[in-house]
Amino acid sequence: MEKQINHEPWEKILEKFSSYEGTVTSFCSENNVSKSQFYYHKRRADILKKPTFHAVSLNTLIAPDNAEKAYKDIRIEIGKANVFIPSNESELLKTILKELAATC
Repeated sequence: MEKQINHEPWEKILEKFSSYEGTVTSFCSENNVSKSQFYYHKRRADILKKPTFHAVSLNTLIAPDNAEKAYKDIRIEIGKANVFIPSNESELLKTILKELAATC
């Protein structure tokens, strides 16, 4: 059977070392740990803290040609006035809708 190591005390020891002013040797002797144990757990903690990159594949959806043609213009009718706005002009559409909302 494999021996399991409790890593929680080591997290506290490594946290304590981050604010320690002396050398690794003096820190290890004060805390009754060997330098090899200290470096092992420090390396292990550094590996666990490293972010892992996960590649994500994106499927591109290709719209049929007739989908773009179906919504080429936006038509707004107010009384006898007709306004045609190209659907790809989002800023123009936003400005017109703000003006219409302000006047109505």
